[in-house]
Amino acid sequence: MIFASRRHTLGALEVNFPRKALGRACNKQRGVSEMRVGNGVLAFSTIIVLGGVSFLGVVAEAADLRPDLRGRRQLEPQLFATDPAFSWTGLYAGGYLGGAHGVWTVDFFRNNNHGHAEQGADGVAFGVVGGYNHQFANNVVIGVEADIGYTTAKNTNEIFDNDDTLQKYGAIGSVRGRLGYAFNRLLLYGTAGFGFANITNNIQKGQNAGEQVVWEDQFRSGWVVGGGVEYAFTNRVVGRVEYLYKNFGSITLFNRDRNQADFQNELHLLRVGATYRF
Repeated sequence: MIFASRRHTLGALEVNFPRKALGRACNKQRGVSEMRVGNGVLAFSTIIVLGGVSFLGVVAEAADLRPDLRGRRQLEPQLFATDPAFSWTGLYAGGYLGGAHGVWTVDFFRNNNHGHAEQGADGVAFGVVGGYNHQFANNVVIGVEADIGYTTAKNTNEIFDNDDTLQKYGAIGSVRGRLGYAFNRLLLYGTAGFGFANITNNIQKGQNAGEQVVWEDQFRSGWVVGGGVEYAFTNRVVGRVEYLYKNFGSITLFNRDRNQADFQNELHLLRVGATYRF
């Protein structure tokens, strides 16, 4: 009985041992699989978490940079913006200073003889100027301008080697139209109009009463042409360089001895100036 029981027990052990071994192997394999699955889930979860953190970091950084980009977009137009177009329309007034060169020609006829003298009369010119401009959409500028001033230009000469002559300018002025083209703050223009001057033309004054020709402080009108360039340094202050040619024509005079004298008076002005726009 004892032997039979041992054999029965041994048989049971032999039968159960493979099953238990197999079960343990399966359990071990299942544990390994579960561990691998768990590790895979953990790794996948870690990737998701790290990716989420990185994405949030990028989003946060973009959010931080967005105001800078927005500010940069706002600054770009200011950085590359050009000055608004300058308009020359309006009233202005100012002054000028420059040089004057008078061209004086005299022909004197005495005792059937002809004497000729031609001399330059140089001096300083200064005065005030004012006017109005109107600028059209195509940048063409028209205007009217008046100026009045004084020049020290004068000369002396001799005719027939013994007849002293004198030419002298005093007050000068003009009223002119202007036509130009504007390159924003730069204006190129031409001008023409009416001019006047106080002129003295004398021969032998105070010497030979019969031969002397005295024409002093006479008001003489004529025509004026010229041109110039102006630049607006600010919206109010404008500088200019200008040339004007004034022709006052010729006059014919006679002395007491009925000697004839013909005078021709011309004046060249080169001047700089500044004006204030109202």
